[in-house]
Amino acid sequence: MHLRGTEYITNATTQPNFQAKMVFNEHGAIFFPVTREHRDQSGPGIQYADNYKGNALAAMIAPGTIEVRFHRDFSDQQVGEILRSITNHPSLGCLRGFKATYQGRPIPSER
Repeated sequence: MHLRGTEYITNATTQPNFQAKMVFNEHGAIFFPVTREHRDQSGPGIQYADNYKGNALAAMIAPGTIEVRFHRDFSDQQVGEILRSITNHPSLGCLRGFKATYQGRPIPSER
């Protein structure tokens, strides 16, 4: 799994009222500040593009929450499985217990 920005998100989550962004799919996740655009982030097998042209999802992260934007190629179940694999990664313990939503619907934390 390709992960980039793990130090950034680990540090960010220690700050009150932090906000961060993430681009992710089954290949991994990229974490970055809100001052950057989702569409400008990419990694091996991970490319977000506007209008569903990329193969990755965009998300906003805030204290205790991960809000995933809709992508027509990903079902709720797929998003949940991918997020679980990311948040269960040993280097991302800072995200464990965060509640996730996809199109405003809760994503169960367990299968």
